[in-house]
Amino acid sequence: MHAIFPSSAARRIIIAVCGPVLATALLSLVASTAFAQQAMSIRSAYVEASDSVYLLNATIDFDLPEGARRAIREGVPLTLDLEIAVQRGRRFWLDDSVATLQQRYELVFHALSERYLVRNLNSGEQSSFATLEAALDVLRVIDDLPILDRALLDPKQRYEFALRASLDVRTMPDTLRFVLFWTDDWRQRSEWYTWSPRL
Repeated sequence: MHAIFPSSAARRIIIAVCGPVLATALLSLVASTAFAQQAMSIRSAYVEASDSVYLLNATIDFDLPEGARRAIREGVPLTLDLEIAVQRGRRFWLDDSVATLQQRYELVFHALSERYLVRNLNSGEQSSFATLEAALDVLRVIDDLPILDRALLDPKQRYEFALRASLDVRTMPDTLRFVLFWTDDWRQRSEWYTWSPRL
């Protein structure tokens, strides 16, 4: 990923649109992302069977640049998307898709309570944290997430699971979105992590 700095003409437009104080803050925010780029990756993932469903457990490696952290503290929501795919392996033909799922989480700072809220956007379940780092740690470790009915898989068959994660702040205010056109540090996506479990 690259970060591209605004040209001097673009800086003048930003100052004209946002005013000098806000423009200075936003331009420094853009500059800070150039020095804090890190790849997002899935460190580990596996499924285990419960009574009726398969549960996903995964560890995701990511960090956020200071500019992104500052934006979250100012109320910009951060979204974590998990894409999960399950395919049945076939010896002499293309793999057969069994299921594709998407799991979404949102992290947002609640200014009134000064707490960081992490909400499962699929189920509505919500947790509250005193610090941003504690909230991010919860997003980094996925525990016992129900993803698939056990009846859909035949234990005698071979299946391949795949997981990809992405962080996104596209829901930011229009002014920030305009400025951050020059950097892609606000959206990170991992490579697919694949494995074939013994069911």
